[in-house]
Amino acid sequence: MSGLWHRDFVGWLIVAALLPAMAALLSESGAGGITRFLAALAVVLFWQGAFLLARAQPLSPTAIATALLFAILAPGELALWQTMLAVTFGTVIGEQIFGGWGRNVVSPATAALAFAYFAFPETTHPGTGAAMTAAALAAALLLAFAGIAALPVLISSVAALILGSCLLGGDPAALAFQGSLAIGLVFLVGDPVASATTRWGRWIYGALAGGLASLFGWAGTGIDGPQPIVMAALVASLFAPLIDAGVIAATLRRWRHSDG
Repeated sequence: MSGLWHRDFVGWLIVAALLPAMAALLSESGAGGITRFLAALAVVLFWQGAFLLARAQPLSPTAIATALLFAILAPGELALWQTMLAVTFGTVIGEQIFGGWGRNVVSPATAALAFAYFAFPETTHPGTGAAMTAAALAAALLLAFAGIAALPVLISSVAALILGSCLLGGDPAALAFQGSLAIGLVFLVGDPVASATTRWGRWIYGALAGGLASLFGWAGTGIDGPQPIVMAALVASLFAPLIDAGVIAATLRRWRHSDG
């Protein structure tokens, strides 16, 4: 029971950290963004309820976080059925089949967003503005202070993103005004479940995600939209277990050599 309580507490803190982003979404997208959020939330809650009945998996407050992140970062032109399909994929394949939040490999929001961009490439998202960047910064401070977001992940991802942008001819200063990019760094790359967990693994994981985001943006998708950070978070999350395994293996090898 204590483990379940801890997961719920962390989940509610993540939701609290997203409240400024919800306000920014309302100011930047108006009723359309809120409608998309409510539709996504209904789908997530439906599947959480279905798995509660089928497998006795507990409900999680991260349903709100998943829905809100999808509303912020999903293509703005998605139809209702496309939203429902993408969120279904992210919730079921990205989270529920692994046993619920806390056991998943990738963030359900990342899985849902990646599905939307792959399945419906004709839809676009112009990105969000400076208000969302400020919301992301406030969220990062709260989550880092609470020990939920790992500072090595946040620092290395931002550093790699800036360095990659400079090497590829971009303007690092312009990144401060890309709110969707900032939200993705904090909540998709910085997801405490999907990211690496070892000390050095977190630095490597964050650098990989930031570097991929700058590379994917330069490749033609547009750094001002959320596509690069979504794809970077997806790839980095899939490599996170391998990164941790490599760090653990290297540490054990160093200990054996020191003992010898």
